[in-house]
Amino acid sequence: MKKAFQCIVAQTDDALERFDLTYAQWLVLDQLHTSGKTGLLNLAKKLDLNAGALTRTIDRLENKGHIKRVRSEQDKRLCQIELTPKSQDLIKVIPGILAQIMNEHQEGFERGEYERLIHALNQLIKNTNRFKERTNLHLDVGEPQLTTNFSPT
Repeated sequence: MKKAFQCIVAQTDDALERFDLTYAQWLVLDQLHTSGKTGLLNLAKKLDLNAGALTRTIDRLENKGHIKRVRSEQDKRLCQIELTPKSQDLIKVIPGILAQIMNEHQEGFERGEYERLIHALNQLIKNTNRFKERTNLHLDVGEPQLTTNFSPT
C-alpha cells in the first residue's frame, strides 16, 4: 500500500509541478475549496496534519498567492485561511489531471477486481477506526470514503 501511494504521489507531484504546486499543497487548496474559509487548527484536523507542518505549507501557498490569512473581526489574534481568486483556476483544472493519474493506476483491473479492492480498503479503514476506539489512540483516519467509481480506459 505504501509503495502504491508513494508512486501515485510522485506522479501527482510531477503533474502539478507545472502549476508550481506539490500534492501536499494541492490537498490544502482542495480542502479549503470543499470546506470554505477555516482556521489553521480545523484545517490541520481535517487533513490529519500537525499544525507546524501545515503552517509551513500555508506560508508557501500564501507566498504564491493561492491563499490568504484573514484576521477575525472578533479576535484579532485569530485568523481564517481562505482561497484567493488565483487559486480558483487551479480548482477547475487539477481534478481532471488527478483523475487521469488515477485512471492510469487502475489500468488492467477488471470492474469486479477494482470493486473488491475498494471494499477491502474500506474494511481496512473500518478496522483501523475500531482499533483506535478500543485502544483510545489518536489515529484520526476518518470514515471510509473510497468509492467504486471505475472508469477503465
